[in-house]
Amino acid sequence: MKLELLDVYNVRARMSASILLLAPIPITFFFLFEEVHTFGTSSIILLVLLTLTNYIPILQRTINSRRPSGINYAARLLEVNDNTLDTELKMRYYAKLSELDKSFECFKKPEDTPKFKCACESAVAYLRNKTRNNHLVQEENINFGFCKNLFAGKVAGIIISVLCAAFTGVFSMLKYRSFSEIPTQNYLAFATDGLMLLFWVFFVTNKALEQTGIAYAKTLISSIDTIN
Repeated sequence: MKLELLDVYNVRARMSASILLLAPIPITFFFLFEEVHTFGTSSIILLVLLTLTNYIPILQRTINSRRPSGINYAARLLEVNDNTLDTELKMRYYAKLSELDKSFECFKKPEDTPKFKCACESAVAYLRNKTRNNHLVQEENINFGFCKNLFAGKVAGIIISVLCAAFTGVFSMLKYRSFSEIPTQNYLAFATDGLMLLFWVFFVTNKALEQTGIAYAKTLISSIDTIN
């Protein structure tokens, strides 16, 4: 059996989000302390942070398990009262789903009922299982997963960026007598931490999460046409 510990989803959706979350820490250290510039010290710091990136998704799952579950965008798009998809297109998807599995017979007579909504969720789970090798679906799934992981770490990202910027400011003021004596790299460290803070505040938003979620949902549902 082929074991892929670093598969595309883990690297792009999980590890990349974790690296962005922790990025201000090594950046601040590299700019402020010349001792970190040595290969050995740099390697140790990067290895420790890389190890932490493996734990962050576990920590996020623990935190998210205490919150209400997120929106199932694909199931919502299949519901009768949702107008995102064209009506004729949705009816064609209903017809195809009813042919794919006996448990989806309710799609022959779509209704705005709790039973039908449960059927939509079941259909989405069925599609996810059947489209594991669909490149377009997996690409949108990775984008959505990346956004979800970023959003889950937004508060932590803001806190880390603020703490690193504050540390840079306090460290610089205590070590140097005036602003003119502060090295350029200290200003670069502060600016980078500030840019990371702006990233978390203005780019990691509910709107971005919803847009990627709907894009993934549309791609997943359209894959119905490819299933025999």
